[in-house]
Amino acid sequence: MSKYYKLGAGTIVKAVDKVSLEIADGEFVIMVGRSGSGKTTLLSLIGGLTKPTSGTIMIDGKDLWSLDDREQSRIRAEKIGFIFQIPSLITTMNVMDNVRLPTMFPNHRENVGREVVQLLELVGLSDKVGAHPSQLSVGQQKRVAMARALINHPEILLADEPTSDLDKATEGEMMSLLRKIHHGSVRTIVMVTHNLDLAKFGTKVYRMTNGLIERVESEDLRSTDLIGEPTT
Repeated sequence: MSKYYKLGAGTIVKAVDKVSLEIADGEFVIMVGRSGSGKTTLLSLIGGLTKPTSGTIMIDGKDLWSLDDREQSRIRAEKIGFIFQIPSLITTMNVMDNVRLPTMFPNHRENVGREVVQLLELVGLSDKVGAHPSQLSVGQQKRVAMARALINHPEILLADEPTSDLDKATEGEMMSLLRKIHHGSVRTIVMVTHNLDLAKFGTKVYRMTNGLIERVESEDLRSTDLIGEPTT
């Protein structure tokens, strides 16, 4: 699959360039690379948020972009959970309602309050049910976003730089949570990061550079140039 963008004067940016990637059920895939290497675009392609310029995105044997809008929305809502780099919580809603929000689409689910409370307990925020985003730290907001991503019981969790802007201790707590979730409710996780230290959490590690990916073996994880040269 590829995703190209046209800029002015005929310039083409190859954000993702003829990438072939197969992710098996049960894997915790970590994609490392510098900012601008194409990681977020690749995650958006996998999750059906961005249409590829060429190639196919297959989920459970179905080509995502051969489906109509309704079926695509159903798959995104029911099978895939997204943790975005910016939590994007709704400031006028409290924590309970922010986590509950995805249950409104595509089919409204009643009586999810107990599930929300259980998820907030999982992420260590059981005492913040009635708080608003402005009353939370960055790390707490990211935990709310994680709970929100899990509320529809996804089979796949896509995480875009979930530890960015966190201190070392909170970063470790966030990765421990992701590992716990992987061993529990979510079978498959794909995470992108620029932090090489987090590669050890993955069952498979890939490096992305200038829209291209390659598999990284465990013996190479200590390499200081693992994430490649800076992109222009």
